[in-house]
Amino acid sequence: MSPLSLLATHKPETALQATNSETPFFLVIEDHPEVGQNNCEFLRIMSPQCSCISVDTPQKGVEQLRQGIPDLVVVDLQFGTVGGEQSAKPGLELLKQIFEYYPTVNILVYTSEPTFLRQLIPQISKYQGGFAVVNKMERRSAFLEGARCAIEGQLKVHRELMKEMQLSQQDLEILDLLCNHALTDRAIAERMHVSLKTAQNYVQRLKVKLDIEHLDDGQNVNPRVAICMTAMGRKLVVC
Repeated sequence: MSPLSLLATHKPETALQATNSETPFFLVIEDHPEVGQNNCEFLRIMSPQCSCISVDTPQKGVEQLRQGIPDLVVVDLQFGTVGGEQSAKPGLELLKQIFEYYPTVNILVYTSEPTFLRQLIPQISKYQGGFAVVNKMERRSAFLEGARCAIEGQLKVHRELMKEMQLSQQDLEILDLLCNHALTDRAIAERMHVSLKTAQNYVQRLKVKLDIEHLDDGQNVNPRVAICMTAMGRKLVVC
């Protein structure tokens, strides 16, 4: 049995059981030990009391997931092969398994090749947990910002991937509540029986998927109006 297939034998119910400790738990899956340890050190800047484990293979990451659900998983995409080359296949396969069996765990993909994620756009579009992508060529501040976004349940991807993001049925429901019923975030939360923070994340994800998140940067544009205008232009809602 492939080590990654261990996830398939792990009961999905267990995936819903978060760690009981009040101390944040972070898991870093990175094949360069120095980079993995550095990632843990930067996560401790954000959360000094955290517990952080760094492992160097997807298989070891699977074993850690089986032992407890972290508050954040940091995943590299490329791992070394027997032949000495780097391959994104193990990282992509690991993400697929996490998407299926741990649908709400928060993920930060920290990679030098974010475009490999195009293969997973349908799964990312439907994913329920926080999901952020940070290029290793960016400043470390971007790493911390991506970690914070993921932990808060937000969606943060590079603009070259935004245009390929797909709207889920839930996204279309949120669009209807926003644009046809003009509901506030709190009213959406009450209608959908979720927390206010979750409702706010739903709206934030729409901004990302419709590629209007950049309008928040000092531009005098109401984000809700931009969401609805963009959705109407794409015939996603009829007002």
